[in-house]
Amino acid sequence: MFDVKNIQKLQKILKEKGLKAYLIFTSDPHNSEYVSDYYLAERKYFCPFTGSAGQVLITQEKAYLFADGRYWIQAKNQLENSNIELIKVGDVGVLPLKEFIKENKLYPLGVNFLNITEQSLESYKKAGITLIDVDFSYLAEAKEDKAQKVFKLDDDLVTLSSEEKINKILEESEKQGASSNLVTTLDDIAFILNIRGRDIPRNPVFYSYLYLSKIAGNHLFINKEKIDFSIKNVAIHDYNEIFTFLKAHKDIKTLVDPLRVNARVYSLLNEPIRGRNPSYLMKAIKGKKEIENTKKIQAIDGLALLKFNKYLDENLLKNLNEYDYSEKLEEFRKESSLCFDLSFDTIASVGPNAAMMHYEPTKEMHSVVSDKDIELLVDSGGQYYGGTTDTTRTFLIGKPTKEYIHDYTLTLKSLIHVSKAIFLDGSSGQTIDILARQFMWNEGMDYKCGTGHGVGYILNVHEGPNGFRYKKVPERDDQDPIKPGMITTIEPGVYKENKYGIRIENNLLCVPAFKTSDGEFYKFETITYVPIETRCLDFNLLTKEEIMRLNDYHELVYNKLSELIKDKDLLNYLKSKTAKIKI
Repeated sequence: MFDVKNIQKLQKILKEKGLKAYLIFTSDPHNSEYVSDYYLAERKYFCPFTGSAGQVLITQEKAYLFADGRYWIQAKNQLENSNIELIKVGDVGVLPLKEFIKENKLYPLGVNFLNITEQSLESYKKAGITLIDVDFSYLAEAKEDKAQKVFKLDDDLVTLSSEEKINKILEESEKQGASSNLVTTLDDIAFILNIRGRDIPRNPVFYSYLYLSKIAGNHLFINKEKIDFSIKNVAIHDYNEIFTFLKAHKDIKTLVDPLRVNARVYSLLNEPIRGRNPSYLMKAIKGKKEIENTKKIQAIDGLALLKFNKYLDENLLKNLNEYDYSEKLEEFRKESSLCFDLSFDTIASVGPNAAMMHYEPTKEMHSVVSDKDIELLVDSGGQYYGGTTDTTRTFLIGKPTKEYIHDYTLTLKSLIHVSKAIFLDGSSGQTIDILARQFMWNEGMDYKCGTGHGVGYILNVHEGPNGFRYKKVPERDDQDPIKPGMITTIEPGVYKENKYGIRIENNLLCVPAFKTSDGEFYKFETITYVPIETRCLDFNLLTKEEIMRLNDYHELVYNKLSELIKDKDLLNYLKSKTAKIKI
């Protein structure tokens, strides 16, 4: 638990060891975006901020939190009286973390090399910053969670077997001059082996390393208490044996991704072949079974959100709070036996809370939901035996202002124009992103995040290498060409501090469009089936084509959900929510 005294304790140690500062990444030895409580304990010990990203820098005299625009409002509130200064990453005139450290000569800098990637380590060294491998996480006295069993995916859930995936990966590795392949990212390991786990909340992965080789064989390094079955052609070792194993095989040419492998593991390889792991792209392009199953569970998920919308309308005057509603939505999802978890903690927020992109209500901290607020923004998703969902709807619960109606309409226009895009093979999300932002940029507005991200299959809700982003962010590695089989979210929004937040999000499946003499063209198929609020639209801002596309979408939603509905009242509710807008 955070206490200002914890920072003071560390500052004393820094002076004793001659370190100018200590840098804490929100990470783990596998460069995971979301991490287990065990690896998050250190940051929580030194900082009260609860966001899912950010770096804490503690010097001999001061402490800083570096957070991007998604978290500025949240961080400002949570850092009050903490003696920690918020550094708004990406804001005008603000130095990036690395440049801040160099400018203020905050080195030698202590860093736990298990929690920093090799590429990041090299970039610090290149900038002339001296890094020392230290680990002060013991101060937080973190305790590892009880081992959770991993589980196999049934054959009807996957297109390729683990053997087929391993063979493809080794073939691609050989093309890069490698005899072996070291996989360190947890979602890639789960994808390759067709296994899922429970080590990180909402992310069905398990802490492990995977070494693949035609010379040395295939080896999985995992806490053996977590696995009670064998894997064909894969030897199973204890998690920590990876270090002695790599030392014994250090001279084998091994493909390893410096953007993702931790610096300590990388240092054990004498013959590293640097390159992206083939599984990163393989994982993003879903096969026939993955696509069929995802569409099936998207309809089931859409039904849960429809029930939630009806529940919201019927209970609005009861003064329930944001957490109550998030719990109710989880209940609706878990009415399906296919839903085994959420894909992330539900974001349910009203008014000023909705302006914080990643605000999450808790049992202890939440706001009451009533018709005094304009909107309830709900960003949520489920983990199903059949896919992963991520959907946002901004529900109208009060009287919208003229400004709100305007901003909501711009958000819908952004969503429509990406959804209807036709683009040439080779186009990345950077090519497409302007289709969303144009309406806001025309008015000097912007949302401080990407427009969309890849979605995993019974895996992490955030997945590369596909995404929509107007500028390249190297550590995201989400700028690959959009290819058929990729699923990407489209989630533009408007966030106005102390006023409201608006976001509408669908999942888009890339599919072939047509071929001409100029090349092959692709388009998107919307696979999220949830009604979009229409009562706060300014139809004067919408073109006839945009209204027709909204009508077509609602016809799709009705067709998908009506097949699953047996209750007459719910069916009538669906009809009202998908009613055709007259042009």
